[in-house]
Amino acid sequence: MILTRPFRKPFWLINSFFSKHRRLIIAVAVVVTFSLLASKNLLALLPKIKPTEKIGLIGQYNLTNLPQSVMQSLGKNLTDITLSWEILDNETLYRAHLQPEASWSDGSQITSQDIKPEIPGVEISYPDPLTIDFKLKESFSPFLTTLTRPLIKNNRYTAGDWFIKSIKFSGPFLTAIALSDNQTNRLYRFYPSNESAWLGFKLGEVNRLENMISNPLTPAWASKLNLKTQTNWQQYLAVIFNLKHPQLSNKSLRQALAYSIKQKSETKENRAMGPINPLSWAYNPNLKPYDYNPKQAKELFAKLETEASNSARLELTLGTSQTFLSLAETIAADWEETLGIKVNVKIINLIEPDFDAILVAQDIPQDPDQHALWHSTQPSNLTHYSDLKIDKLLEDGRKISDLKKRQEIYQDFQRFLVEDTPAIFLRYPTTYTINRR
Repeated sequence: MILTRPFRKPFWLINSFFSKHRRLIIAVAVVVTFSLLASKNLLALLPKIKPTEKIGLIGQYNLTNLPQSVMQSLGKNLTDITLSWEILDNETLYRAHLQPEASWSDGSQITSQDIKPEIPGVEISYPDPLTIDFKLKESFSPFLTTLTRPLIKNNRYTAGDWFIKSIKFSGPFLTAIALSDNQTNRLYRFYPSNESAWLGFKLGEVNRLENMISNPLTPAWASKLNLKTQTNWQQYLAVIFNLKHPQLSNKSLRQALAYSIKQKSETKENRAMGPINPLSWAYNPNLKPYDYNPKQAKELFAKLETEASNSARLELTLGTSQTFLSLAETIAADWEETLGIKVNVKIINLIEPDFDAILVAQDIPQDPDQHALWHSTQPSNLTHYSDLKIDKLLEDGRKISDLKKRQEIYQDFQRFLVEDTPAIFLRYPTTYTINRR
């Protein structure tokens, strides 16, 4: 090798250093090579950072009345993991035979003793590890709908893929549920109002808001976010009357108020005619619609005794939440225009026992049984509506298991209830889901 003079000295120095430390240099090269090769395998073994879905929902919930989307995440309920049912002793004994392959999210088998639902008035026993007996005091045809809550073990494991990381409350109501499976973390936050939920979204507490009843987006925000609308068939908006009110106890006045409302829904499709939605097998499509009819409203109003003094002094208060304030004001204006009565609209946070009328969103039960809402003996009957015919229909509807007979009963129930007008049924609300892009 021929080297020019300037390169000879550096070459000799490098060659001398390599010759002196040959073993050390080779050893370091081998270690570095093996480390690089091993690191690729080690990285695959390291825990991956899972993405987190942060979802906001509006409403006051506990573990017994969770919204449908959360229930689906929490996995299966008892009816989902039941292999077969036996209904015995004049329909007062329900025996569930569990699927032997059903398991908790930790992989352990679900046994009958794991399942301890709290159902008032029902005696529960466990004949064997895969059998549960539910003994009722009397027959109750909607009983299976009381078993649709997700199964949870030790506030940790679900009958699905998800683990519960944490559950947080503020008083009796949920504020957050954190879930995790093999690929994703999911955080549900619960807000008391649309306004607080929208603020939480803007602060970055959630990345998606589901089933909002009003759309908070300004044009500036709308260009940055994805917005999806849909009809919520599991709720209806209605004006509910207090039938203990001296004037509102009169059916003619209630019907006059119903005929006075110009626009009960945004579209024909989401118009609510009664307390049961059109997706139900018990729905009655032939109910009195109470379409806007000012002439009919005034004729009914004229039937009231001492019409002149009533119209001069009749004053109603219509309560509602901030969410429905605009709609309540529109309804009040319709009543004032058509009937000449004075209506005060106010925002309420709690339903006062002596209310006149309230505009609310009411959840529709999964089963058409609405005994709790309309039977005269029930404290949850906010209207204080009392009718022997309706009471009998509601009592029979929950005792008879024949589907055709139940359908006839509940169609009669809807027809008579709507005729009596303890409430003005308006619409199935349009809901909004907002996502960050």
